[in-house]
Amino acid sequence: MKTLARLTLISISALGAACTTVAAPVPAPSGAGVPVAQSLGTRQCESGGRTLQALAQSLRDAGVTVLAQACGHDGRMRPAVCGAPDGMLGIIEIPAHQLAKARSLGFVTLASLPDAQRQDCPLPR
Repeated sequence: MKTLARLTLISISALGAACTTVAAPVPAPSGAGVPVAQSLGTRQCESGGRTLQALAQSLRDAGVTVLAQACGHDGRMRPAVCGAPDGMLGIIEIPAHQLAKARSLGFVTLASLPDAQRQDCPLPR
């Protein structure tokens, strides 16, 4: 009977470990600047939102140099509900001296999103 109890405990521990995910911080795309992020504005089950290219262009239009760009996810849990935000981010690396300008455009430093993870960009719908 002791063996059965041990096997049950081991099984439960293994299942718990399998269900646990640890979010690794998103590294800077090239390491030459500061990664900033902004929501792409995409929603579950819907088309729309902005593309990563449009987000990067908004920085360029404001005179901010774009060093690299990638997509990501903010890492927050969300209920699966059509029309709800999906958490997709545009991650753009910029020179550190231009951070204030990017913040004035609504970008946040990637470091302020500790659960963010790099992810493939959403396909256009």
